[in-house]
Amino acid sequence: MRKILFVDDEPEVLQEFKRELQPMRREWGMSFAVSGEEALDFMSKFEFDVVVSDMRMPKMDGLELLNQVMESYPDIVRIVLSEDSDRELLLQSVKCSHQHLKKPCSIDTVKYVITRTCKLKDLLRNETLRKIVTGIKKLPSLPALYGMIVKEMQSPDASLKKVGYIISQDVSMSAKVLQIVNSAYFGLPRRISDPQQATVYIGIETLKALVLSVHVFSSFSADTKLYGVSLQDILGHCLLVGRLAKEIARSEKAETKILEEALIAGVLHDIGKLILLQLPDQNRQITNLIGSTGGSYVEVEYAVMKTSHAELGAYLLGLWGLPDSIIEIVAFHHSPSKLLEDMFEEVHLSDEGEGNVSSDEMCHDKQSSKNYLTEFTALTAVHVANALLMQKDITRETKTFPNIDTMYLKTLNLEERLPVWVEQYHKIMREEI
Repeated sequence: MRKILFVDDEPEVLQEFKRELQPMRREWGMSFAVSGEEALDFMSKFEFDVVVSDMRMPKMDGLELLNQVMESYPDIVRIVLSEDSDRELLLQSVKCSHQHLKKPCSIDTVKYVITRTCKLKDLLRNETLRKIVTGIKKLPSLPALYGMIVKEMQSPDASLKKVGYIISQDVSMSAKVLQIVNSAYFGLPRRISDPQQATVYIGIETLKALVLSVHVFSSFSADTKLYGVSLQDILGHCLLVGRLAKEIARSEKAETKILEEALIAGVLHDIGKLILLQLPDQNRQITNLIGSTGGSYVEVEYAVMKTSHAELGAYLLGLWGLPDSIIEIVAFHHSPSKLLEDMFEEVHLSDEGEGNVSSDEMCHDKQSSKNYLTEFTALTAVHVANALLMQKDITRETKTFPNIDTMYLKTLNLEERLPVWVEQYHKIMREEI
């Protein structure tokens, strides 16, 4: 049974939660606290999976509470409830919370977000790693790109277009702005998967505050070469996969939505490796085991951690509220035939309130997963793009592709399209020279 803690200083709000969520008692063990102090007292006595907290409370506000939860109970998922008047607190809470819900918030939205979060926790079964991922505030960016974004934000005539382009060239920045813009606080009618479009919705002044005051982005200073990892290589590969995946999708005359998903999912597909950069011991073990056994990177990850960077990345993006379609691609980009049809539990809605998650997003679940196993999708494009770029040195005479899930392509009857996709690979590589 999942343990959920609701925190709000308004008794009538908690009473509404108790009344409306009564049917969930068979699945959730729910507790209700009227202050941050009472919430911390609950957490000292009982284990919780999720905390949903109001922002503006007397004595200890939601920001202080969630910061303490993040430090003392890093495995608890932290969800904010806030009003329009809480803008300053909301910006400050970006680093200590996973998702934001806008007051007034429908019970259906609360149920959906919590249910989705709990299903995601099942994806990452390694408890130690789950605590690490849940506790992450931000991920590293290349120092050069970080310097560019800070310089542009400090400019009196900062260009939103230029800022959007810089963000789109960085995996960590892209993921963070998508987390922010897809929060229910913005109340957008659909999920945004384009970082440049996200910057437009967020706005230049909010971005300035996030970059210069809240420091929501960071550069990476550690010597990753010490354990055989290069941040620049990871990010360069991610951008290439995004570009190639989009071209593969274009060669299939895919609709615009698939082109967009292929690009951003390709850019984000290895975000789990950025998490691993903060785990030097695991990185050393992985590097040493690859050297001694010659095993593939993913196989060795499973041997060392019982999971892979794919699940790590999917779990983080899920906590940050990115679209389910992107999360599924990240989770299964190495082995799409293993896609779980019931990865996300379908949630039926009675109605939709202002600022809620879109109904299209909520009903993504089973039908989308079935599509992944019956037709060309953005997952196909990202999987093939990543597999080809991992193999490298592919010629027109190459006949074997060890990184491609051939059973998956056979299921989709797409094996004969591989030569066309290889041509797209050569086109991208020529552009890189």
